[in-house]
Amino acid sequence: MDTKDSGVTFHDEDVDKKPIQHETVGTVRLVDHEQTVLIPTPSPDPRDPLNLPQWRKWMVTIILGIFSITSVLITSGMGAILTDVAATYHGDPRVSDLMTYPTLFMGIGNLIAMPLAMAVGRRPIFLASALVLLIGSIWCATSTSLSSHIAGRDILSLAAGQSEALCPMIIQEIHFLHERSRTLAVFSAIQSIGTAGLVIATPYLTASLGWKWWYGMFGIVNGVVLLLSFLFVPESRYNRPTDAFEGAVHVHHEGHTDQVLTATTKHGVALDFVRFKKRTLKNDLKIFHGEADWKAFITCWVQMFQCFFFPNVFWIVLMNSSVLGIYVVMVTTYAGVLSAPPYNFAFTSLGWVQTGQIAVALILIPLFGYGGDLLTKKLAQRKGGISEPENRLIPFVVPVILVVIAAVIFGRAGQNPQDWSYWAIIITYSAEYLGFISVVLLGFTYVLDSYPERAGALLVLICACRGIISFGISFGVTGFLAKLGYDGAFNVCAIVYGAIGVFGIPVFFFGKRIRAYTMKWAVDNKDLNV
Repeated sequence: MDTKDSGVTFHDEDVDKKPIQHETVGTVRLVDHEQTVLIPTPSPDPRDPLNLPQWRKWMVTIILGIFSITSVLITSGMGAILTDVAATYHGDPRVSDLMTYPTLFMGIGNLIAMPLAMAVGRRPIFLASALVLLIGSIWCATSTSLSSHIAGRDILSLAAGQSEALCPMIIQEIHFLHERSRTLAVFSAIQSIGTAGLVIATPYLTASLGWKWWYGMFGIVNGVVLLLSFLFVPESRYNRPTDAFEGAVHVHHEGHTDQVLTATTKHGVALDFVRFKKRTLKNDLKIFHGEADWKAFITCWVQMFQCFFFPNVFWIVLMNSSVLGIYVVMVTTYAGVLSAPPYNFAFTSLGWVQTGQIAVALILIPLFGYGGDLLTKKLAQRKGGISEPENRLIPFVVPVILVVIAAVIFGRAGQNPQDWSYWAIIITYSAEYLGFISVVLLGFTYVLDSYPERAGALLVLICACRGIISFGISFGVTGFLAKLGYDGAFNVCAIVYGAIGVFGIPVFFFGKRIRAYTMKWAVDNKDLNV
């Protein structure tokens, strides 16, 4: 085929569905002769997103991070101004819908947008989401009734959901395996720091300009994000042969001996401007790249269903959902505890509790970001260069212990505040947040390393499940605490999370066998013929 005339770019000239031999999916040679192997193997195509210059990759990560800041805050950060909003609607009980339903619609947005992104490309779906987020912000800012306000928030939440799955998907598609943890950690840190800073500023902003300008501010930011995304966020969908995800592409020349192509950080792939077109601004600015593959829309749903029953993936889903559940309970209750006697925090002071999240984000990058990638590389060097995804599970010990301890102390301080300093609430709240974002990061990197050809299905599966569970928990928090008290409720949370965490031990030791067994549902067997 003539790749210069083709709308869809491929790893090389032809990708066929032929059975080929592989090691266990996810098991790769990461280090070869003291050099880090580039996984996936980049193609010589200048338009391959893996061949983007490093500055462009960081720019994409930052833009997606800013999109994520506004998405998270506009959907879940209204708690700080809910009293003012409720006063506008004269205490209408439906005001609570402004807080509860966005989480559900974010999950629904993931379930719709990711299959669409697999079918038509990441760029058009992300740009459409940024546009809907802008429109939704303006809608809410100009709404004249509570019903309209609720509808506007639900619509923008459909778009905001892309911050959870599609954004990490794009980031992992433009980076190599040995960069995955650090780049996702930076993305998460941008989101956490930006969200915390704006939560602190929100009460002062609304006190000065009113809550409608809270939406107006986000409308302005979302407009800038839409423009930057159009200019700098490229299409990251790229068809690769299966063995590109193993770090060694087998090229089958008809009538000749097969050729094996590898690339390392020191010896990359030379770009081929003869058989492939160069990357141009005109091409980058195109909304759609290639024809839509509507079969991929259905396939994504099928893959989500299949992956849900993989034991290791199911454990990651439980870890993500349960840690988010505990965080939801803390978010719902910490303000009430701190504003009541004996702490008596002022309303404007409650936002400053979020400063702990800034510190947490700065800890995440070196500890679980760069530290996670370094640990993976060092363990690979000890095993003859072979990397196993289960190496990503070792750091899970930290958040499991952290969350269990934080839940117990938070519960006791909430139950008997006269016996505890307010720092017990603030520090454990921040510790739980560190546990939450580190579990998300570690879970993402583990499943992406284990099943690279199922990245889209896995990311949306994890995010949708935890979003639905979070929505359910948000309705039951009050009754849960009333029945068991802070102490009893958070003891239950600690026990449940600790028990789920223990199941990580068999996942660690039997993970490779699980991947070997589930490989038939996780590998596309794309071969490369020239």
